[in-house]
Amino acid sequence: MVAKSTIFGLIAALTIILIVVSMTGDDSTKYVKTIGTVYESGFSQSCVDSGCYTPNVAHVKTGGTITMKNTDPTGVHTFTSGTVDGFAPQPNGIFDSGVLMSGNAFKHKFSQNGTYDYYCMLHTWMTGKIIVS
Repeated sequence: MVAKSTIFGLIAALTIILIVVSMTGDDSTKYVKTIGTVYESGFSQSCVDSGCYTPNVAHVKTGGTITMKNTDPTGVHTFTSGTVDGFAPQPNGIFDSGVLMSGNAFKHKFSQNGTYDYYCMLHTWMTGKIIVS
């Protein structure tokens, strides 16, 4: 026969595990479905430190789709995968929205884990990052 103290010990351990798991919670709130552009980001580089895309670092689950939308009513923008060296764009061909007028959007599905840098081809100070996990 199993001792009552052993049963109580197992119940206590299980309770602690359940509490810890519930405290860590579901990290699904960090995942986004839409990335936008900051107001007047094409005219001013004042958004560089805080990010010219919102959010500046976006998270998506593997297999998820992100809508990249020009939410800046004052200008046209792109979402082009790759990096910028100084002001020289270096696209990598993974995705490219082309020129988006204000209110227009582009969708891309991310099927592989990784970090995807992107920028605006027209305003190379605008850079962002998408993390797929």
